[in-house]
Amino acid sequence: MTGLHEYGTLLLGTRMRKVAETMYAGVDEVYRGQGVKLPSRCFPILFLLRDHGRLGISELARLLGQSHPAVSQMSRKLLEHGVVREGPDPQDDRRRLLSLSQRGVNLMARLEPVWQAIVQALGELEATHPLSAPLTAIDAALEGRSFAARIRSHLAAEREVEILPFSRRYAADFKRLNFEWLERFFRVEPIDEQILSRPKDIIRDGGAILLARRGREIVGTCALINNGDGRYEFTKMAVTANCQGLGIGRKLLDAGIDAYTALKGRQLFLETNSVLKPAIKLYESAGFVHASRPHASGYERSNVYMVYRKAKGAGHAGN
Repeated sequence: MTGLHEYGTLLLGTRMRKVAETMYAGVDEVYRGQGVKLPSRCFPILFLLRDHGRLGISELARLLGQSHPAVSQMSRKLLEHGVVREGPDPQDDRRRLLSLSQRGVNLMARLEPVWQAIVQALGELEATHPLSAPLTAIDAALEGRSFAARIRSHLAAEREVEILPFSRRYAADFKRLNFEWLERFFRVEPIDEQILSRPKDIIRDGGAILLARRGREIVGTCALINNGDGRYEFTKMAVTANCQGLGIGRKLLDAGIDAYTALKGRQLFLETNSVLKPAIKLYESAGFVHASRPHASGYERSNVYMVYRKAKGAGHAGN
């Protein structure tokens, strides 16, 4: 089963939330051991009230970076537990302000040793897994430019990705991108060195090499290798790390299938590894199916063999 970490940055928010949920659960467990029934999610409000005095819901929501309804709901819980009190704003009777009650003040004092222990536990984690400073930097960056704006800019950039046929000036890019990918996940095998160092042989033997260009940079590539008798191998697909998640792999795969169709091939197959689950899902969505291997693989890393089985009358993925 695919784990969240295998999706890399694509599910970073979900992975961060998972870590946060684990930490919340741990603090809640300690709080219950101290006889505190309030969930730890409510305590940021208590800290703000302790340090800023009386605050309204809108101010709390702004300081916490949360929605007004979410803060209002937590505030009601705090009122129910009697750790905060509510009163009118001296300058505006229509506005209600929250402040710590005496019970809340006593609770904060009693939990001081627990918070010191939390800081020490986090310090242990940070010693080998620094997180606080990068999170602060990301938070500040997102305040300067929203995440939605960043996504939209990449969507616009994706539409500008151009798929190009091979020419001699792209030989170094073809090799560079594949070496980068292989060294990240596996190792460069002798067969890789041989194929990537002689891209003209792929073209000469009736195959094809495609490149993805984004702006002025070549950011992805793939190849079709002619195995004879109408059989073509889809191989050497790689997208540079900082451009993954932009749909470039999909564009290359679609273009590779189009090239195979134009060559009037009899069979299109590929070899991959079972650890590359997102890639396998991409291949499956484009019409590749798992099949028995008809011959021994030339790659040590290969333990998955797939064959293209386009349904009649159906367009391939991305069309």
